[in-house]
Amino acid sequence: MSKQLYMRSKCEVTLDSEDRNLVGPGDSYKDYCFKISKAGQLMNVILLKDGKTIKVETVISDVKPEVIKILKTADYDKLGDVEKNELRKITSPIVESMRQLVGLIKQEHSRFDISDGMIANVKNEWSLGYNKWYSTPRGGLIISGTTYGLGNMNDWRARELQELLSENEQALVATSYLHQAINARSTRYQWIYATIAAELAIKEILARIEPKLEVILETLPSPPLNKLYGVVLESVTGVKSEGLRKLQEGAERRNKLLHSLGDYDSPSYDEVHEYIHFIDGRINWLLKLWRKIKREKRVKQGFLNCGV
Repeated sequence: MSKQLYMRSKCEVTLDSEDRNLVGPGDSYKDYCFKISKAGQLMNVILLKDGKTIKVETVISDVKPEVIKILKTADYDKLGDVEKNELRKITSPIVESMRQLVGLIKQEHSRFDISDGMIANVKNEWSLGYNKWYSTPRGGLIISGTTYGLGNMNDWRARELQELLSENEQALVATSYLHQAINARSTRYQWIYATIAAELAIKEILARIEPKLEVILETLPSPPLNKLYGVVLESVTGVKSEGLRKLQEGAERRNKLLHSLGDYDSPSYDEVHEYIHFIDGRINWLLKLWRKIKREKRVKQGFLNCGV
């Protein structure tokens, strides 16, 4: 006989300072709740008012007895591969929802302080009701990473995030490289990482707009950045980016820095600060362009469905 399984999970958003967190200052400290759908499950993902803890709650229907038996196993190492895979099917969507939320906070709020790991110390619990909770078998389920915060969550930011989560939007991989550019101690590597971020961002956005381009962008040598942001983007969207010459000059300088044996020709702090700000602006522009295209497609599809 199948049963209804209650799952709850908690992770720490590790910060560089105990005085920092992810929510707003003063009287605005409060819990922020988000709805995320993963693997057919609705997750209630809550950023607690301490700004350092994320909690997830979900209910899984029609859970078979053999799954309950796996959950009751005290020693993870005694589970076979098939059983471990069944356990991952239950816990992975929870961890993915945590990562998705923190990834979008990192991208949308320009949280250059958040590391690639994003979450740490995931603790999963399960229950069949009656307010009795048990820990899931531990092993291969702890996600490590470092994050720290400036405290910039508020009501309108939470609403914007929820809209993105409802559409199952994932943060760009390019965001991680842009944040590496911010955090790198050498201006040489800051320039290199920022340029990589620009390259990944345009490829990711082009693939989202036109999925058929993905295999070309992944397998064939990439055109120069000014071409990707220029004629290639224009052929797909009808518009091209500003700053094409600056993008190409940035890529050319990156190539020189990659092959340089010393730091003597590294950019100055002011140069790299202005360059990173420029790349950040181009990535944000790409995101806005893609979301505009998505909205227009939904409106068009709505008209078609109505027979207009």
